[in-house]
Amino acid sequence: MDGELFNYAASAEAVVRSVEYADRNEIIIDRSGNRYPLRDDENGHLELGQSSGKADFDWLREAWDSAQQEDPQRYPLERVMPDADIEFLASLFEMLEETTTGVVEGWTWKVRQPGRTHHLDSLDDVNELLRKATDLPDTIVQDPYEHLYRPYRMIRGTLALTDRHYLVYREEFPEDVPDA
Repeated sequence: MDGELFNYAASAEAVVRSVEYADRNEIIIDRSGNRYPLRDDENGHLELGQSSGKADFDWLREAWDSAQQEDPQRYPLERVMPDADIEFLASLFEMLEETTTGVVEGWTWKVRQPGRTHHLDSLDDVNELLRKATDLPDTIVQDPYEHLYRPYRMIRGTLALTDRHYLVYREEFPEDVPDA
């Protein structure tokens, strides 16, 4: 986390490369829920320090919920989050990875619309396809981790002009999705 923004980095090296100096109050959490400080090494280069313990999951859940409410365009995947801390963390990492990494080899996003199914490489491709779609209520999106979503058009401001809306994706469950 950088301020109130959640970011995803594929590796510890990527985290260190993305930060300019150690005094910024980032909160770095790995997939196991361990927290890490950024510090300067003996040569003045940034590095991750030793783990400072486990993340405060109650705080993390609240921060994630607030981030999604305040900036749904940045965090458009709305899942029902698991109660167990490690499952919550896994789901959070999946969503951040899906919304920030773009095209990843082997990933397929499926968009099922009446009479056709599209196989796309990224959430950006899904957004592009659905931005002007008229059949959103009948559309189901499946992410690379096989979660199912129904897209919803959200309007920024008061006018529904094409460039003034964005999409959010609310998780659906298989029993709630009609067969193709």
